[in-house]
Amino acid sequence: MNGNKDNHKYLNEVWNRVRILEYDKSQLEKIRENKRVLRKIQLRWFLLIFGVSTVLALTLYFKLGLEIVSLTISTFVFLSASQLYEYFSFREIRRKIYYEH
Repeated sequence: MNGNKDNHKYLNEVWNRVRILEYDKSQLEKIRENKRVLRKIQLRWFLLIFGVSTVLALTLYFKLGLEIVSLTISTFVFLSASQLYEYFSFREIRRKIYYEH
C-alpha cells in the first residue's frame, strides 16, 4: 500500500514538471512572437518617419539646390525625425509591455 502511494506521488510530481515545462515553452513562444511583432512595428515607424524626411530633403535639394538653407532645413528635418522616431518607438514599446501583462 505504501509503495502505491509513493508511486502516485512520483507520478503527480512528474506531471507537475511536465505542466511547468509546457508552460515555459508556451511563454517562450509568446516572447518570440512579441519580438517579431515589435521588430515589425519599429521597422514600420522607421520607414514612415525617415522615408518622409528623405523625400522632403530631396525635394528641398531639387528646389533650392545645394545651399546652406537647404542643408540647414534638411538637418533640422532629420533631427526632428530622429526625435519623433525615438519618442514613438519608446511609446510603442511601453504600450506593448504595459498592456499585454
